[in-house]
Amino acid sequence: MALSISKSKFLAGLQCELLLWTHYNARDRIPDPGPAQQFIFDTGHLVGDLAKRLYPGGIEIRRDRPDGRPDIPATVAETARLLPQRKPLFEASFLADGRYVRVDILVPADGEAWDLYEVKSSTQVKDVNLWDVAYQYDCLTRAGVELDRLFLMHLNNTYVRRGGLDVQALFAAEDVTTEARERAPLVPGLFDRFARVIAGDEPTVDIGPHCTSPYTCPLRDRCWAGLPEHPVTEFHRVGKKAFAWMAEGMATMAEVPADRLSAVQRVQQDAASSGQARFDAAAVRSWLDSLEYPLWHLDFETMAPAIPLFDGTRPYQRIPFQFSLHVQDTPGAEPRHIEYLATEPVDPRPGLLEALRAIGPDGTVLAFNKTFEMGVLDELARDFPAHAAMCADLNSRMKDLADIFRRFQVYHPDQKGRYSLKNVLPAWTDLAYDDLEIADGQAAARAFLQAVFPEAAGLDPASVNEAGKAKVLADLRAYCGLDTLAMVKLMEVLRREAQ
Repeated sequence: MALSISKSKFLAGLQCELLLWTHYNARDRIPDPGPAQQFIFDTGHLVGDLAKRLYPGGIEIRRDRPDGRPDIPATVAETARLLPQRKPLFEASFLADGRYVRVDILVPADGEAWDLYEVKSSTQVKDVNLWDVAYQYDCLTRAGVELDRLFLMHLNNTYVRRGGLDVQALFAAEDVTTEARERAPLVPGLFDRFARVIAGDEPTVDIGPHCTSPYTCPLRDRCWAGLPEHPVTEFHRVGKKAFAWMAEGMATMAEVPADRLSAVQRVQQDAASSGQARFDAAAVRSWLDSLEYPLWHLDFETMAPAIPLFDGTRPYQRIPFQFSLHVQDTPGAEPRHIEYLATEPVDPRPGLLEALRAIGPDGTVLAFNKTFEMGVLDELARDFPAHAAMCADLNSRMKDLADIFRRFQVYHPDQKGRYSLKNVLPAWTDLAYDDLEIADGQAAARAFLQAVFPEAAGLDPASVNEAGKAKVLADLRAYCGLDTLAMVKLMEVLRREAQ
């Protein structure tokens, strides 16, 4: 069978030729999509289905094989049969000179021409999207299709839901005809190069910024597995410098001259070389003295559905659905735990705001990376003015436990240059997130949306049963509760070591 390169494989080649080669020659090396990636796919399908509502009477072209993959000859033939009918087509398929694409939406334009719409679940046009459309343009024109205008359709982040979903206002279509056509002449050369890559030996590609841009490569863990202990890539905010240093032959932190490092990076280098943690007791004592009891250790979990669910919300607006609160009345006191978790498919914010009134009028509200919690409270105050005074009061009393770690005044080499709670906690205590079913904020948001608002996650509601939902809710309580218990335990470490 002659080689064909789909749009997705072409974009993979733009990112990394090793990734492209692997897709065709060592497919078993590429892991199946994990829950996070599958959620992105499901969201994309949901958004794509909504966009089709803009063109009533459109025809969807689907011919799949038993394994669920598209039957390319059948979809191409069906597309050719339907084109003369001059109706909007969804998933129209074309195979020309080895290029294979499925067009999200193809709409009749003047004469015999068509307008092409590529639908994305993002809220803006990205550079990779322009290559996406350019590849489609090259393929369709080779297939004899006359194209007029080319559009990138994405979610409109200024749309605010009022009542029923307004699909017209939900989407914004940006004309990218000029940009895509400017790139189209480069496609044939890239296609030929990628065809040679696929037919050749496994290419050698050094790690670099392309490993995470425009997407995190599924081969990243495999390609980075050979890095030495304490590699330069773990330096805080090192960016592209790490790869430049590696090109100079400096692969480990110890090999980089100290005068080429920031003050924080020198702390990391010293800790990695000595194996000893840094603890600035004077700085910690000063910070501890700034706190007022009772301490209210607070953590929110939020979701950000692509399609706004509630009146007054926008695409991807963060909606808090849970909080955990560990309260200590005096230093070292046994903490009390207060929590809130929405369980029904209604706006969770009113109930959460009422539950937040459990925080008393005195004492410090403590968060880890408080910018997030303060932002959530600011948005709640904006959307629920009756609670604005409470939200403002909580923000005025908030301090950030992450500050000590962000400044590297306290740093353990096991943190690997990071100061997130997930890295700090196991480095300084015997607690960790490893045994939890839900172990990060994105997983929490995803699990909540799938369990409580399955349709908004692109799922069939019938796929969620009560037992499964109860399990998710229990896992969410365990995760969010650990976030604030972790703060309590870290405070114990700080007090003990600062004496």
